[in-house]
Amino acid sequence: MTKKVKKLFIIGILSAIVMAVMPIQKASATGANVYSVTYNLTGAQVSPQDGEIIEGSGLDVVFTADDGYELPNEISVQIAGEDISNYIYENGNLIINEVNGDVVITLNAVPTSDEEESGESDTYSISYDLYEVTASKQDGNVRAGTRYSVKLKASSGFRLDPLNVAVRVNGDYVTSGYSFNEGLLEIDAVNGDVVIEAIAVQRASSNNNNSKKNNNNKNNDSSNNNNNNATTNNSSDNNTKSSSSSNSSKSSQALSNSGKSAQNYSTGSYRAPKTGDDSIDIRYYGALALIFIGAGFVVLGKKSKKY
Repeated sequence: MTKKVKKLFIIGILSAIVMAVMPIQKASATGANVYSVTYNLTGAQVSPQDGEIIEGSGLDVVFTADDGYELPNEISVQIAGEDISNYIYENGNLIINEVNGDVVITLNAVPTSDEEESGESDTYSISYDLYEVTASKQDGNVRAGTRYSVKLKASSGFRLDPLNVAVRVNGDYVTSGYSFNEGLLEIDAVNGDVVIEAIAVQRASSNNNNSKKNNNNKNNDSSNNNNNNATTNNSSDNNTKSSSSSNSSKSSQALSNSGKSAQNYSTGSYRAPKTGDDSIDIRYYGALALIFIGAGFVVLGKKSKKY
């Protein structure tokens, strides 16, 4: 075997191996990354306390202070080892819109003062009146002048219209002092007992889908009844036809005389093995490489005959 033939043979084998491995590498590279979430807390707890998060997901957690502590006004948030500031942290609620690295959150609660422990500071209640809406916080009390924020989310099949969100302070509706944007309700300063109201309305698509499902169920019931009747009527006819055709068929008579039984072959269910994604089967790449190798042998054979 000449050196040129050996080179072509080696190149063909390497090409087949590379083409076979490429789909596997592509499939493994499409998986989403999973990052860790670490909490460094002093005098406080967090909920939920998930230790992992999928790349691109948002993080929404609530911190609560232990007895004898209060939550700080500021916390430290790091993503991929760098401090970030594009997050929302107010009254224990932390919201990060998108995570693209390992997260480390540090929160140091502050011991309460004697004045606060004696109950001399003013506090106001926060409560909710919701319909098909969930809130990221529960009813509770906050100190006077506190900035308050909560995330509201409509139930599945419902939508939340800003016109259906309202705030009452000491029993009266207010039109200023708060904002509502993309589900986040923020109150500038709590200076009275607050009731947050939110009513979600059903999406139009959900109503249409329900009516379509009901109509489809009715049509399916009637069609099933008709099919069952047709099947019952045709079963006796099919049995009669099969018995008469088996007696008159020459192939059936020949099989009967030989003492062998008929065998049915079907290739309709065959499927080529997959490589892990929707790309071409690996064997096609190998066959293509072998074709190139064979063509190389033919070309070299012709050249050797000339010389």
